[in-house]
Amino acid sequence: MQTIKLITNPLAGNESRHINIENLYQTQHERLHRFIQKRVWHKEDAEEILQLTYLEAMRCKDRFNGGSKPETWLFGIAVNLTRNYFKTHYSQAQFEEMTDALLYDLEAETEENPAVLVEHERMLTRAVEAMNTLPNDTQSMLQMIVDENYSYQDTAEKIGVPIGTIRSRLSRARQALKRYLD
Repeated sequence: MQTIKLITNPLAGNESRHINIENLYQTQHERLHRFIQKRVWHKEDAEEILQLTYLEAMRCKDRFNGGSKPETWLFGIAVNLTRNYFKTHYSQAQFEEMTDALLYDLEAETEENPAVLVEHERMLTRAVEAMNTLPNDTQSMLQMIVDENYSYQDTAEKIGVPIGTIRSRLSRARQALKRYLD
């Protein structure tokens, strides 16, 4: 009769559920930072989400059940925080109604510091220049999405391309604009 030797995992049981946040920080920090930075345009916001990811991981480390790799768990936290960021910052109207009070505030700001008006005009000019450097098809796509409020799906159908193409073109356009404006 042959004896079967069972090899057990030394991390089985409660120990497999233990998560070392410091080790995750040391091994995954750069990768996690790049992951968040690709999704969040503003550097300061990306840094904040990165910090919040580690804070949430420390706060919830007892809930880690070992059902996935610790890295996967950590990146899942980052994904959820990034989603929350977009819900919070982009679910609000992007345009403010031009009221008398707003006009008064703008006039007061420019009277107090005329350089503000010059800086805003310079930024607007550079943004228009940057947009004009994009290929015509990308400019048309942006016009549909931004000016005409088309969804990505509607834009894809109108142009006759898959929605993934719209997303990748937008990603490349964002990168090109960011490079131009930096």
